[in-house]
Amino acid sequence: MKKGAKYVYAFLIFMFLYIPIMVLIAFSFNKSKLNVMWTGFTFDWYKSLFSNVGILEAVKNSFEVAVISTIISVIIGTLAAIGLYRYNFKGKKLLDTVLYLPLVIPEIVMGISLLAFFSLINVPLGKISLVIAHVTFSIAYVIAVVKTRLDGFDKSVEEAAMDLGANPFKTLIYVTLPIIMPGVIAGGLLAFTLSLDDVIISFFVSGPNSTTLPLKVFSMVKFGVTPEINALSTIILIFTVIILILSAKLTKIHLTMKRVGIILITMFILVGSLGYGIFGMTKVQAKTQEELNVFNWSEYLPPEVIEKFEKTYNIKVNYSTFSSNEEMLAKLMAGGGDYDIAVASDFMVEILKKQELIQEINKNDISNMSNLSEDFLNLPFDKGNNYSIPYMWLAGIIGYDKTKVKLGEITGYADLWKSDFKNSITLLDDERVIIGITLKKLGYSINETDPIALEKAREELKKLQTNVKSYDSDSPKTSLINGESKIIFAWGAEASLAKRENKNIEYVIPKEGLFLQQDNFVIPKGAKNTKAAEKFIDFILQPEISAEISKKFPYGNPNKEAYKYIDKKIMEDKAVYPDNIYLKRGEYLKDIGDKVKDFDEIWSKVKQ
Repeated sequence: MKKGAKYVYAFLIFMFLYIPIMVLIAFSFNKSKLNVMWTGFTFDWYKSLFSNVGILEAVKNSFEVAVISTIISVIIGTLAAIGLYRYNFKGKKLLDTVLYLPLVIPEIVMGISLLAFFSLINVPLGKISLVIAHVTFSIAYVIAVVKTRLDGFDKSVEEAAMDLGANPFKTLIYVTLPIIMPGVIAGGLLAFTLSLDDVIISFFVSGPNSTTLPLKVFSMVKFGVTPEINALSTIILIFTVIILILSAKLTKIHLTMKRVGIILITMFILVGSLGYGIFGMTKVQAKTQEELNVFNWSEYLPPEVIEKFEKTYNIKVNYSTFSSNEEMLAKLMAGGGDYDIAVASDFMVEILKKQELIQEINKNDISNMSNLSEDFLNLPFDKGNNYSIPYMWLAGIIGYDKTKVKLGEITGYADLWKSDFKNSITLLDDERVIIGITLKKLGYSINETDPIALEKAREELKKLQTNVKSYDSDSPKTSLINGESKIIFAWGAEASLAKRENKNIEYVIPKEGLFLQQDNFVIPKGAKNTKAAEKFIDFILQPEISAEISKKFPYGNPNKEAYKYIDKKIMEDKAVYPDNIYLKRGEYLKDIGDKVKDFDEIWSKVKQ
């Protein structure tokens, strides 16, 4: 009975670990865009994946960085392991400990440290910084695996080779390496896998045209996780499992140098073939006069628009993405001149101006600026629009399932506190936004910093927690569509997209006033190609191009001349385009300086 219980226990543990992965794989073949219910089998998401230039470019970058960093790590790591195993010297234990530090140091600490180091010595963020960073943490793993293979190594074999006239180098190549080669290859495969999968460290040290595959996936959350990403994850999972199995097998067999050569040539052919296929799909015209480094939210600009710009101006666009304003700020602080153009939200424009991280835009070169509505120009965060040009705007609204919430039961923020909605609301995971709407409920501005008002907001937020089912800024609409939540507070485009999937979804504009956000083009200080950046902005402001963006990503468009080209259904959607009377009563976030620490404290206490 006890033996049977052990098997059941082990089975439950494995199911807990692997059922989510099995679900992910299954839904990569689902016809529906959402992981809610099975609607039929299809390979469409895999076809869509392999036609996505942005993802394929990220795959190319990942392979380039992984291969180069692995080769360097294996050479240094193997020699270090042999040296530490063979020789005794003063400080050996200390050196051994230092070499193993990357195994125990938290990745976020290592990432921040490397970012500060590269900034200090003026190394531009990009593929070079990525390779150096990946070598830094991979060497420790190679040393650990190779030293394991060296345990029990018979030194008399090397001594016999030396007695027969072999010099130290030949002894290393023809005697030592063949014996420990399974460990070397296993260490290399492990280093390759770690490099290919890394997110945290790459997040800090990547730059223009160096977005890796994990970073691309991490940033593709603005419209939620679609089966396209499930398909990508399935492929990565299979590839990673194969590498780990090979790594485990190679540590248990004896390899001659001839076998090593065959294995390496086979791997080179396989990786080369894969690389040729991927790189061929992402191949662009070799001869271009200029390059433009764009830094934007993921899933916020159609690849087709970028291709049209490249053909029109013969300028190669290197498109990098981020997942938050704070990430963008960190990258610009570390090496803003590496980017020629970026997209920043309203309050972030104000911060960038104060920190002198962006430069003035020559509006004389933006002939299509006249297409923009006056409602989105000369806003408080940038009077005169000397530093920013509007791109898209968003409004925070309340969406609900009308089969679970009565019509008229919700009219504003205050209704979210009703006891009827216990454990049924999904909110944006953003402290400024949620504390802001709480302040609105209490009659204050969303930018209020008075200690008394903030204390009242903290108490109110504590009361709200019983109604909160989840915080989700990635895809809050998903929980509303699949019925997990009755209500969401999210951006209007999220509610609009949710209604397309579920006709029972309705939304209301909060009577206390809209929470507004505007994303804007800015040019980082020290940008190397300012003229191309201004051409890019002017191109985007063309009515037909601007409308094309809105059709793909239905956020609010400030380009009034584009409205006649945008689908009527989108223009009439009040979740995306609320009436002007509501817009005039809305508020944008402002930079509150050091007072943001008070918001941080409230947020951490409330969520605990």
